[in-house]
Amino acid sequence: MISPRRALRDVFPYQPGKSIASVQRELGLKSVVKLASNENPIGASPRAMAAYRKAEKACALYPEGTSPELREGIARFHGIEPESVIVGNGSDEIIRLLCEAFLDPEDEVVVSQHAFIRFKQQASMMGARVIEVPMTDWTHDLALMAKAASPRTKLVFVANPNNPTGTYNTLDEVSELLAAVPKTALVVLDEAYYQYAEGIPGYPKSLPELAREHENLVVMRTFSKAYGLAGLRVGYGVADPEITGWLDRIRMPFNVNLPAQRACLEALKDDAFVRRAVTANDAQRVVVARMLGELGFGVGESATNFVFARSPLPGRELFKSLLRQGVIIRPLDEYGLPHHVRVSIGTPAQNKALFAALRNVLAKVPA
Repeated sequence: MISPRRALRDVFPYQPGKSIASVQRELGLKSVVKLASNENPIGASPRAMAAYRKAEKACALYPEGTSPELREGIARFHGIEPESVIVGNGSDEIIRLLCEAFLDPEDEVVVSQHAFIRFKQQASMMGARVIEVPMTDWTHDLALMAKAASPRTKLVFVANPNNPTGTYNTLDEVSELLAAVPKTALVVLDEAYYQYAEGIPGYPKSLPELAREHENLVVMRTFSKAYGLAGLRVGYGVADPEITGWLDRIRMPFNVNLPAQRACLEALKDDAFVRRAVTANDAQRVVVARMLGELGFGVGESATNFVFARSPLPGRELFKSLLRQGVIIRPLDEYGLPHHVRVSIGTPAQNKALFAALRNVLAKVPA
């Protein structure tokens, strides 16, 4: 038997949220509500989907490998140069490219204890030494993370807001981190949930301001959340052109398909859709947090389209019980949080189904 690289032996695959189709197959259910993967419950921009359908006519042809039109559209949107943009097959690909481009075995990567797990997984695959820094009040402690950085540190990952805790760091905290870490370390801000947090006082305006000021900053965004295009798998990174140039060297050819490029380009132009999605989310997040609290959950503040909560039952037990009721949530065992769950914000009807299922499950728990 051929052995894999040593670094892979302790790496486990990412556990995505369970799909509707898999629950229907396994349990024979017709109606299933998925609140596990932080998708946009109102769908995607009609403008984006019209562009997607129009692009179907060219699907026999390869797309332009560097996604030039989308890169230029992203650059115009943020007021930056196209050379500063790289487009990926989801922001997951940008994370992978950063680790493959800049990490040698035994280099150091600094992450927060309960940060998005893909940072740790991908860094470990490259044989890097991952330094996990404890959180403070379920929030990245950027001062401690800065102290943990050394001359061997190549990457410092900060999800802002963070998945799965839903918390965020302020402009002052991020600026202090950038000032404190060695200039030989790249600070990577993963802003997948940016649109839900941008209106919060003190939340960083990373593009274009911070990106222009710091050559060692990478900002990642995605079309999977507020834009409602998770199924197309498109994310992007913004950084100094020298950084994006290295990533572009190792990017897979034709990594973003043509309909996805066209749809995302139009999605950027549909600000009214994004505002509607964020407004609907904010209203329902209040409802979900209140109802979970009434059912005995410990609910944290959230700057995202999900809530992070301590469950009255072990998270995986609650998850399995809700599956039988036709509702999918996300247990957080892989984050070292066996008593916590993450619940995406759905439509009013989906959230109503969630609470009916929760009442049924919790009513059977002995007092």
